[in-house]
Amino acid sequence: MSHLNCTLKSIALVGFAVAGAWCAVEAQDAKIAEQSVWTKVLESRAKRGTLHDALQIVRGDTGKWSEEPRLAQAPPIQAKPAKMLLDEWSDQFLEKKFHLTSSDDNWLLFRTDQLNDNDRIWVERIERRGNQLTVVASQAVWQGRYQKNFTQHVILGVNLGQLEPGQYEAKWIIKPLVFSKFDRPGRLGENWPDDERMSDQKSTELPVTFTVAPSAP
Repeated sequence: MSHLNCTLKSIALVGFAVAGAWCAVEAQDAKIAEQSVWTKVLESRAKRGTLHDALQIVRGDTGKWSEEPRLAQAPPIQAKPAKMLLDEWSDQFLEKKFHLTSSDDNWLLFRTDQLNDNDRIWVERIERRGNQLTVVASQAVWQGRYQKNFTQHVILGVNLGQLEPGQYEAKWIIKPLVFSKFDRPGRLGENWPDDERMSDQKSTELPVTFTVAPSAP
């Protein structure tokens, strides 16, 4: 009988150990699931221009021009040479292959087409749903009168943070707006549209796919 009791106790201990291990796995899976679903949303119009992590404005009179909007995945911006402009940095990754691991931050670099200097662009929302990443940006085209103006294109960088190993799909959605009134005098980053509204143009989606490898042990 004592042998049977020992056997039953052993079975019970094994059962508790398996149950404990299973609970630990479930807790880890729940943590990963929580990390893989998140949203950052612009909380108010007054905070436009706060969701991107890097910005460069390239005026047309510098001789540089952007024919169409483009999107590229990029390594952590800390790897960019100090004297290299964000525009040049983004050019490298439209064609160049590079490898990131789960210990690296992942960046998206978006470049607008050529805009007038009164046009405005800002990020409205950044979200992750598993291996699907989406950035929604509003691009507002000035409808007012010009006395003197320049053209420019804008580069916005968004840091997606560290991602688990796997295949990812990201897209940048450009929501077209129009406006004719600013909330205050100033330049890009200092003033924003005061009467923006949807235009009759369709939204544009720019996709990019990439792979994140496991980090070295």
